[in-house]
Amino acid sequence: MTGYFFWREKIHQDFGHAYKVELVFEEHNLQKVQIFKNQTWGYFFVLDGIVQFTERDEYIYHEVITYLPASLLKKAPETVLIIGGGDGGVLRELQKISGVKKILQFEIDRTVFDLCRKYFFKLMGDYSDPRVELNFVDGLQGLKESDTEAFDLIIVDCTDPVGPAKSLYSLEFYQEIHRALKPDGVFIQQASLPAYFPHVLKLALQASSVFPWFDIARVYVPCYGEELAFILGAKEKKDPTNPLQPYYGKYYHPGLNKALFTLPQTWLNLVERRRPEPSEGSVF
Repeated sequence: MTGYFFWREKIHQDFGHAYKVELVFEEHNLQKVQIFKNQTWGYFFVLDGIVQFTERDEYIYHEVITYLPASLLKKAPETVLIIGGGDGGVLRELQKISGVKKILQFEIDRTVFDLCRKYFFKLMGDYSDPRVELNFVDGLQGLKESDTEAFDLIIVDCTDPVGPAKSLYSLEFYQEIHRALKPDGVFIQQASLPAYFPHVLKLALQASSVFPWFDIARVYVPCYGEELAFILGAKEKKDPTNPLQPYYGKYYHPGLNKALFTLPQTWLNLVERRRPEPSEGSVF
């Protein structure tokens, strides 16, 4: 512990977010890792200078990235793949879904996992669960070694396309997800903050050329200061505004789907997509 000082998260060259913090941990390995403590946000986790999650609002992100795609399945997922997600939040939410039989996870950075297990253990899922298999491997490499049509649900809980996450926004990666996904399965991936980093969403749009059904969702997570994008894909058409599975969390409930899949015109302009008429669904 170091005593409190102001730390700034640099968002762009001329602005950022400032926090009055106490430094709990710092190390530079595969990625620069920092853990801070703030009286409002609690403990929060930083990779390469970017806030990944805070104790105060992490549940919003983890519930949406888990329950939103699962809600589009014809039945509860039985086999699930997590790519990234070393903080264990996605696993925690998956373990609340009745019917899940196997959860495979690929996490490239063991340091991230070990630190989250030490400082954020109350937020993590149960890795002693016999249904869970954790492998410390690059996500793309792990996918290549996975069976064809093996997963009902694939959740890509990764960082932005910098450093080790670059390959997780490639056409090859989306083709491998398509191969590993069951015919009626769904995948989801976070695509950063389009208002600040539109290039990330544009990279993620490569998936729209691979999946017959593709759509974009959004959610506001307070610590990010802007709306976060998620991309979703499937081999068969989905109706995102009419969930088939009713999941409920602290934040998420089935009635949110319509709002989460309704994009502002600024986003529609970014992806060169016309505004749909009220009776229309996805227009990709």
